[in-house]
Amino acid sequence: MKNGQFKFRYVWVLCVVLGVVYGGNANGAQTDKEVDRLARAYRSARTEFDRRAVCLDAIDAGVVARGRPVAVVDAIFGTKYARELPPGSKLESGVVDFRPQLKSPRDNVQVAFVGWYLAFQFDSNGRLQDYYLSNLHK
Repeated sequence: MKNGQFKFRYVWVLCVVLGVVYGGNANGAQTDKEVDRLARAYRSARTEFDRRAVCLDAIDAGVVARGRPVAVVDAIFGTKYARELPPGSKLESGVVDFRPQLKSPRDNVQVAFVGWYLAFQFDSNGRLQDYYLSNLHK
């Protein structure tokens, strides 16, 4: 009887370990697939509203979330914020405009910003600390 309990415990522990290892890898692979899918969708989006919809999808899927790497934002939206992280405990800000900004007709004329955008802050570890979507420009 003791030998049977030992085998059962051994198999149970092995299953738990394999579940943790496989589950961790599956979640990582799942996230990578989701990032790839979102990046393709963003690149193929033709309008500001299509790009905003991809961003909302990324937020709903938990791919863009507090504590997630800013490199995920880079991968989806084609930015390069992860290359220059802020020093120490400072936060750095980033913006992804979903509508190309208008060109100024002259150098001495400033053009208003319009359209939807994702604004976010990230820390020296490259982790998102906050983010929001808006179409309000001050």
